[in-house]
Amino acid sequence: MDPPRRRDVNKSPTYKSWMKLYICDITASLVSLSPSFASESTFFFNGHPVRWISIVGAVTSIEEHEKKILFSIDDGSGQCINAVARRDNMASKDMPRLHSTVKARGELELYHDAWQLKLMSLELEVPLEAQVKFWNEANENHALLAKTDARKRSKHTV
Repeated sequence: MDPPRRRDVNKSPTYKSWMKLYICDITASLVSLSPSFASESTFFFNGHPVRWISIVGAVTSIEEHEKKILFSIDDGSGQCINAVARRDNMASKDMPRLHSTVKARGELELYHDAWQLKLMSLELEVPLEAQVKFWNEANENHALLAKTDARKRSKHTV
């Protein structure tokens, strides 16, 4: 399959917005269609370009390294994803507690053939109402992206 043209990707509504997805959708469905897009952290879900991801889940592990902090996040979908933050960008007050619920936003990247979220923002202690709202919106995103394959639509409406 040929990669999409740059101008078609830039026009897509999914390219310049935060996509609320399940982690299982990220690990199972996102693909890289060309090295040039992968280098920009742009991947594709049913032909739709996805660049920025938003997830909500429980922190299941925290690993502190010299230059980075690694959080494992589980959203209950059957998969986990690692979220990476630079140590100099994380103040001690911004550190999540183990088993706390967080909302993480960032860019996707492949690291040793596994998906990883390069953190851009982290919201701590997400209340239940906000979690429910997030899951409803993630359900809507999933249904919309799963039923419409951008590669089958007109090349002018991607």
